[in-house]
Amino acid sequence: MNHRMFKLAASTIEMGSPELAGKGIADIVKFLLTRISPEKRPDVYRSMRDKIQKLNPSEISSKKTPASSSMGQSITFIKTILIGHDSKYVKDVLENIIKNLY
Repeated sequence: MNHRMFKLAASTIEMGSPELAGKGIADIVKFLLTRISPEKRPDVYRSMRDKIQKLNPSEISSKKTPASSSMGQSITFIKTILIGHDSKYVKDVLENIIKNLY
């Protein structure tokens, strides 16, 4: 599942059609929300849908992200994906991320 998630995150960056991008991003959100207990998940999904509906497309599309913000979001994404895994596994994944950034 993790290998698939990394590939999905990478392919989502390229976006493609709105349908494909939306599906990819929704899959990533669902993966991130798997840490929430199954009993609470339906309410969390509903809350996420409500929050997403309130986003302003014009505001989002007109924003420019500073490099430091992109870096911070990348670190947050990596940490979120790796939360709860064995520390040896996390160490190995981090080392491989570093290798693949050259």
